Amino acid sequence: MRHSKVRQEDIARVVGVSVSTVSRVLSGAPGISPATTQKVLRAAADLGTPITLPGDGGGLVTHRMERALLFLKQVDLNSGSGSIYHFVMTGIQKAARKYGLRVELALLGEDGEIPERILGGAETGVLFAGVDPSPKLLKKLRETGNSAVLVNGLDPSMTHDQVAPNNYQGGWLAAQHFLDMGHRRILQLGTARRLTLAARTQGFLDAIAQAGMDGLDCDFIEIGNVTEQAAQVALKQILSESAFPYTAVFCSADIVALTVMQELRMREIDVPREVSLLGFNGLPLAEFSSPLLSTLYVDWEYLGHEAIRLLCTRSAEPDRPTQQVQTQVILKQAETVADLSNRSDFNALG
Repeated sequence: MRHSKVRQEDIARVVGVSVSTVSRVLSGAPGISPATTQKVLRAAADLGTPITLPGDGGGLVTHRMERALLFLKQVDLNSGSGSIYHFVMTGIQKAARKYGLRVELALLGEDGEIPERILGGAETGVLFAGVDPSPKLLKKLRETGNSAVLVNGLDPSMTHDQVAPNNYQGGWLAAQHFLDMGHRRILQLGTARRLTLAARTQGFLDAIAQAGMDGLDCDFIEIGNVTEQAAQVALKQILSESAFPYTAVFCSADIVALTVMQELRMREIDVPREVSLLGFNGLPLAEFSSPLLSTLYVDWEYLGHEAIRLLCTRSAEPDRPTQQVQTQVILKQAETVADLSNRSDFNALG
């Protein structure tokens, strides 16, 4: 939408483009790069007239950042649950191009702080992907005016915007699915090492508690991390018993579920005929399991896209209320959860 308060010639002169380019940006015409679009919008805002483009949701937010620093969880991105960040980064990159924002990978200092020479001023946004920054650092970013977003993270103080899967909902869905399928002896392998992971555990336990079913037996085993090694350690004692006492196992990550599947197979315990499994995350590696793993799916790429939107919105409106965005978790039924509710031996197994 064009405003009369600012002339297109003025914007063109500031940006260093032709008047026709400015006109095409303001009319929402295709063929203009995101970087040029943002320069035009920023110039219009600097000249005193913010511009809203026509289109989906009112168009792109006119932010004032030049770059965003991405602090990534220090894990092996090529294995296990760490691979989710490949998809998060893809979403971040796609959205950043759309908003004309440069993203740079950065590392926290040994003291957990961001070095001053790296941070810069309000022209720098900050993304924490899978990183739990200290309260001190979060407060500092608020004071320095740097827009920041926690990606796949939670901050109870709501100091900064955050986006994460609705992990509580995912845990609740997992428990409900097992109950609907007739399972009554259930094991959960989870961890509270991060607030996001603790929410999965709590959602599952709350759904079990609210079910109020007679004969329902659910145990929880804390695992040190969502890795193959942690799952093996947790299973060692229970698998040494004469008989596996559960008909279903909910795992807080796909990699944990795949580890459980292999350990059961090594002991000639059939999945899902004897033991059902549910994972969490919806990783591509789970698509190679046999049987195909049922899981709670998260659109990790969308999470990255939403992080950039939040960051740019915060830059444009620094005084707006802090937001906590939770994205939907979807149950993807495949081949690892047996339906016991109609089996003739249900009373014996359930």
